[in-house]
Amino acid sequence: MPSREMRRMQQKLGMEKKRAQLKKSAGARKKGGPKKQRVTVSQFLTEVRAEMKKVTWPTRDEVVSYTIVVLVTVVIMGGLVYFADILFTKLVDLIIL
Repeated sequence: MPSREMRRMQQKLGMEKKRAQLKKSAGARKKGGPKKQRVTVSQFLTEVRAEMKKVTWPTRDEVVSYTIVVLVTVVIMGGLVYFADILFTKLVDLIIL
C-alpha cells in the first residue's frame, strides 16, 4: 500500500484514477467473462482418442531398456541405503556402548 506522500504525488500526476481503473478492470475480468461451454461425454472421448493418436509411443525395445535402467537404479540406491543403515547402526552402537 502506497504511503500518503506517494498518493499525493500520484494524484498530482493523475495516476490515482488509472490505478483505480486497473483495479476495477482486474476484478471484472475475474468475475465476469465468457463461460466455457461444457462438452458432451462422447465429444470428450472423441477428442481424447484424437489426442492419443498424436502421441509418439515408445517401441517395445525402448520400454524394455527403460525398465532395465529403472530396476538397476532402484537396486543400486537400495543397496546404498542398506549399507548406510548398517554403517550408522554400527557407529551408534560404538558411541552408545
